[in-house]
Amino acid sequence: MSSFYKRLIAHKIIKCIKGNTIGKEVQQIENCIHNLVQVQPLKKNVATTSGCQFSVDTSRLSACLNGSSQNLVKTTLFDEKDDLQTFTDGRWLNIKVPKGSFIKKVVEEIRLVTSDYGTNNKCGDTENVCVEFSSPNVAKPFHVGHLRSTIIGNVLSNLLEAAGHSVRRVNFIGDWGTQFGLLSLGLVRYADLEKLKSDPLLELFNIYVKINQDVKSECGTAPEMTSHTYQEGLELFARLEKGDEGMKVLWKMVNDLSLAELNKMYQRLGVHFSDTMPESSYHEKTEDVLIELHKLGLMRYDDHGVGYVQMPQEETIGRASVVKSDGSSLYLTRDIASALDRQKLFKLERMHYVVDQGQRGHFTKLLHVLNKLDVPWADHPIDNVHIKFGRVKGMSTRKGKVVFLRDVLDEAKSRVIESMRARSTTRVSENIEEVADIIGVACIALQDLKSHRASDYTFSWDRALNMKADSGIFVQYCHARLCSMLSGCGISVTDDVDVNLILHDIDLQNLVHHMARYPDVFLMSLTRLEPHHIVQYLFKLCHLINAAYSSCPVKGEPLDIAQARLLVFDCSRQVIVNSMNILGLQPLDKI
Repeated sequence: MSSFYKRLIAHKIIKCIKGNTIGKEVQQIENCIHNLVQVQPLKKNVATTSGCQFSVDTSRLSACLNGSSQNLVKTTLFDEKDDLQTFTDGRWLNIKVPKGSFIKKVVEEIRLVTSDYGTNNKCGDTENVCVEFSSPNVAKPFHVGHLRSTIIGNVLSNLLEAAGHSVRRVNFIGDWGTQFGLLSLGLVRYADLEKLKSDPLLELFNIYVKINQDVKSECGTAPEMTSHTYQEGLELFARLEKGDEGMKVLWKMVNDLSLAELNKMYQRLGVHFSDTMPESSYHEKTEDVLIELHKLGLMRYDDHGVGYVQMPQEETIGRASVVKSDGSSLYLTRDIASALDRQKLFKLERMHYVVDQGQRGHFTKLLHVLNKLDVPWADHPIDNVHIKFGRVKGMSTRKGKVVFLRDVLDEAKSRVIESMRARSTTRVSENIEEVADIIGVACIALQDLKSHRASDYTFSWDRALNMKADSGIFVQYCHARLCSMLSGCGISVTDDVDVNLILHDIDLQNLVHHMARYPDVFLMSLTRLEPHHIVQYLFKLCHLINAAYSSCPVKGEPLDIAQARLLVFDCSRQVIVNSMNILGLQPLDKI
């Protein structure tokens, strides 16, 4: 497939520059060139373009070759016996492969490696990587504000694992801090035991809202520290930090209730973690952090007794406060302690925090302190550590403005059920709720992932549930339609076919060309840590499948043509599955 020709092209380039001083190991250069050889994006179709399947950016090639002559490559890359043609277009070197051979190599590799297709051509070293994502607070239902972190972090973890890295998926649960002191006070003032039993997270959330309203009503426009209620909350949290038994019992009850509900939501979303690391497990280790900062001469104290580390850009983002005047730890301190602990446990080369872009100041401070503490990955560019994302606007249900993610998922399921029951082609009846929930999750996830992660977006139910456009339900129906065709066409998929029989099937050729691009798109998403590249690829794949489905029938055709077409359709189903697996979605065989 494309990897066969990429290796061939890379080998030919190495061969043509042999004898020149290139300053690197040959295998290292060949791997570099392999990644520079790209399958060209499909513009219109293979019949109306030049027919070149591959291209190389010669400016990047020159850098890879340590300045070796680009002209040498252009003029001597292939000889006639290669049966390949090269064309130059500005800085691009374009390569044309015989159509029949190209199709044959593509389907051969997909059939050979199946679920590994797209990720099986691993180049470069594998690393120990930690991805921290989701990280909700206890005592609060799973808010849509945590949705993006959960979905994006899950996809990035899937990408990194598929590329061969050793990945720790960490959920850093917010179960500590002043918020818990306020909640404890709220439980005393407002708890309804019956509601706590029937819907614990909703009742805890309502209590949290009420106690914060008390704070706001007391302080007005003044700082919240002036509120008597806030001060009571601080005192309760200080008691917890000092090991008060009554506060520990209350804390454990709230934690147990919250985690049970959160795990239900993760199961529904198809998300899993290798490590759940509560913030509370680091409150004792913050003392070690403070001792080390003192030892290095980094600690400073202001007139109020607040401990901090100076920042180089303090006038814009403020100083890095690490301890309150009463000796209580801060979130930054616990984040520092957790980072040091993970480094000790996992020997990390990379660390990624999937958190909204509003927290950039926090991560600037975190990396500055960790760099002073000689954490290896702390000197990486901040964009490679803080995986920032934009915010969701307009997400609501028919009942009004939404607060909880479960309400959004329930709404999606309800709308999908309505749509399925209204369609005469629906084949699912017994487990319609389960199927509708899987489709609903796909709809929510793909609308979230379809754009650049740093962009804000406005949620739309019409777009999320559009069966004929780019949506989760559109992808699921495309996959189910392929499964129906493969099982009901009356013939079996076989590798012993003549792919030259589809050289007049332009829509199938377009489909094969696009399938050949999947490894490049995977690598692009991996390198840039951007899921939307795979989502947009998947949408186009489904459109191309639908076009080929309409113009290239299998049933009723001569056996040899039917088998050749069926083989391509089966390969396209595999690429859909591979893409959906990376995106954390469950493909449905029947809808």
